[in-house]
Amino acid sequence: MDGPIRVLYVESDPQFRELTVDSLQRACDRIDVVAESHPDDGLARVRNGEIDCIVSDHRFPGTTGLDFLDAVRGESPELPFIMFTGTGSEAVASKSISAGVTDYFQKRGASGQHALLANRVVNAVERQRADQRAERRKRRLETLISNLPGIVYRCRNEPEWPMEYVAGETDGLVGYPAEALETNEVNWGREVLHPDDRERAWEEAQSAIDRGEPFECTYRVVTADGDVRWMWERGRPIDDSELDAGGGQNVGEGGEQTTAIEGFITDVTDSKRRKRELRRSERRFRAIFDDPNLLVGLLETDGSIEEINQTAMEYVRLDREDVTGEPFWETPWWTAETRDDVRQWVALAAAGEYVSYETTHPNPRGDPITVEGFFRPVMDGSGRVTAIVVSARDVTARREREERLQRQYERLDEFASFVSHDFQSPISAARGRLELALETDDDAHVERAIDAVERIDELRTDLVETLRSGEIVSEPTILTVDDVFETVWETVDPPVEASLTVDSAIEIAADREALQRLLENLVRNSVEHGGGDVDVRIGDVDGGFYYEDSGPGIDPELRSRVFEPGF
Repeated sequence: MDGPIRVLYVESDPQFRELTVDSLQRACDRIDVVAESHPDDGLARVRNGEIDCIVSDHRFPGTTGLDFLDAVRGESPELPFIMFTGTGSEAVASKSISAGVTDYFQKRGASGQHALLANRVVNAVERQRADQRAERRKRRLETLISNLPGIVYRCRNEPEWPMEYVAGETDGLVGYPAEALETNEVNWGREVLHPDDRERAWEEAQSAIDRGEPFECTYRVVTADGDVRWMWERGRPIDDSELDAGGGQNVGEGGEQTTAIEGFITDVTDSKRRKRELRRSERRFRAIFDDPNLLVGLLETDGSIEEINQTAMEYVRLDREDVTGEPFWETPWWTAETRDDVRQWVALAAAGEYVSYETTHPNPRGDPITVEGFFRPVMDGSGRVTAIVVSARDVTARREREERLQRQYERLDEFASFVSHDFQSPISAARGRLELALETDDDAHVERAIDAVERIDELRTDLVETLRSGEIVSEPTILTVDDVFETVWETVDPPVEASLTVDSAIEIAADREALQRLLENLVRNSVEHGGGDVDVRIGDVDGGFYYEDSGPGIDPELRSRVFEPGF
């Protein structure tokens, strides 16, 4: 609360304004004053922020301090505003207070008035900052409570647990609104706590309070809909002199009287249900052995086979009696290369670790398949491993699908890099034509730049469609090469000295977009490496067409690499 205080002082009298600014800053070294002569300028300061308090006169040309106050409240409702005027009256003071002014202070010419004003400024700002901190703490607490999976409470330490404060998910927990519980319109101990658990919950809480310790207990409640649910509660005694020290108090280990309890309650019905399910799972264990999609075995802790399900037996040409009692790693499910790994997995599971693995098995036809499985330790109540459950699932189809997707991803990634390269031609053409348009003021260059931008959009659309479909080349159609090449020549926009010759009408089957990208790359390479006056020729060959230019050609040592991506 000892930080700097930024004060805006609005006063039309320049001499009094200067005196007040200097006096306030000398009266308190925390105060830093900026001054304006009119409320309009002051409001602009407020809108720019960085103001902690406003001190304003009442009379101004064409307006009043009350009008200024009203404008400030529209911008910053909580900003402290002190009316400091020498022309006031009881009527002005009354109107100011009614309008929401923080303080009203008359100019009296006394020697200590600025020190008193500075004190009022500091008090107003500190109150406002304290309110802001309290509001932030309140919001943080409300956010924390809203994210808790239950309710927080404060209640009297009495058998019916009358509540003083309740917040959280009360509707979802017990079906009653927090207000009904907080006002004891619905009493927790009498109407919510299950009647068969009331006495036990009270005794467990009081026993812990007697020892001066927090308490934990689990009990049932009856919701507003009549459902029975399990709750877990943790609470602690508090010494609160503000509560009425009536009946039901307890005396803790240190001799203090416990008048109230604060704590947290959450629903553990699902946890209780899971524990029951765990007990039932032992009875359902046999059903797992009949799962036709799982290979399941039960092993002793030394790795010898106790039981194997029918699905697993279908993968080997043996009877169950042939493998029972044998070391698991010595059975036909494993190749010679994996048996040492299996022996290690058994040892880890016997030591209490949960082991996952992926390897190959032969299928019923003797072909290798990919399986994904687990070695799970089975423990008794003391944590001792008593058995090992091993299970596996055929994931061959999934792995093959993942590999196909990976290959497709790599192809698409390569395609994306190609298209990124193909964007260079229309981008270069657009840039060049726009530069010429700026130099010559010829709109024809702008039109050619628009054509290049449209080509960029076509490439973008083709890239999006390809990434969505996964198909890099669409169904080919019969195309005339010279028609496509005419579009290409305009897109690349080579220098005027460059020439193009097409010997004859050539038709081929192709994906037009792919063919256009190919030819754009060829023309761009011809222009970049063959010079601005390069001659390009296209002619017919058996089964397709040839492309040549008058440039220097490709170094024989590099020709074997020209089709490598990115070269």
